[in-house]
Amino acid sequence: MNNDFSIIFLGTGHANATECFNSCFAIKQNDSVFLVDSGGGNGILKQLKNSNINLESIKVIFISHNHLDHILGAIWIIRILSKKYFKNEISPPVYVYGNDVVIDTIQKLVEIFLPNDFKSIINDKIRLEVIKNNDERIVLNSKIRFFDVHAKKTSQYGFAFEFEKNKNFCFIGDEAYSSKCKEYVESCEYLYVDAYMCGEEAEKYNPIEKHHHSTVKYISKIAEQLKVKNLILSHTIDSNLSNRKKEFTKDAKLYYNGNVIVPDDLETICLK
Repeated sequence: MNNDFSIIFLGTGHANATECFNSCFAIKQNDSVFLVDSGGGNGILKQLKNSNINLESIKVIFISHNHLDHILGAIWIIRILSKKYFKNEISPPVYVYGNDVVIDTIQKLVEIFLPNDFKSIINDKIRLEVIKNNDERIVLNSKIRFFDVHAKKTSQYGFAFEFEKNKNFCFIGDEAYSSKCKEYVESCEYLYVDAYMCGEEAEKYNPIEKHHHSTVKYISKIAEQLKVKNLILSHTIDSNLSNRKKEFTKDAKLYYNGNVIVPDDLETICLK
């Protein structure tokens, strides 16, 4: 397998964030891109542009669940790609993966918002495909396994992406970790997780109880128990961005001995 993968954090904020973009990211290998979630609107186009990602380089899009801040950007990407396919400016198909609820929602958005001339592109060049629990695919020439994260609010999926032999990048969505995901998370190289708040603020507000979102303390303890090597904290509040990295990292290190990554929008890391 190739080991030249990078993660580009297109957005790191929660649903109502205004100081940063909604949490979504891209896995990039050379000139090919796997897009994970898409934010809540056409701001995704700016984030892609600022990351030097051409829409034509996107080979696969995965939408974890059908909440506004994850799915709505996809219809803008689909609309622009449809136009390019319609004009024969690009030819290889792009795949859009999601659970049955996600794909049904995207099909409805296509029917409402796509010009009639472009609708023939759907499922020909832009292939909407339902994935089920434990489905495997090949993405960017690497094995990926999708799984149900057992979210409380709506059907939500994550995945384990094998970027090197026996090395997985694991994404478990934006709700609190479920022990039913242990087999995917345990000993993974990278774990990308929701970490809504940290420190005393998190203890007082209790986002796990209110929104089923993790705190830094909660997920850091789990990452330590499951021997995760690198912990990526995203989908956070945006009220103190200038100190977020420092405060979240400090809190995580109280409970976790591995490497802590608290990315800013448009930051890039290499998988290794």
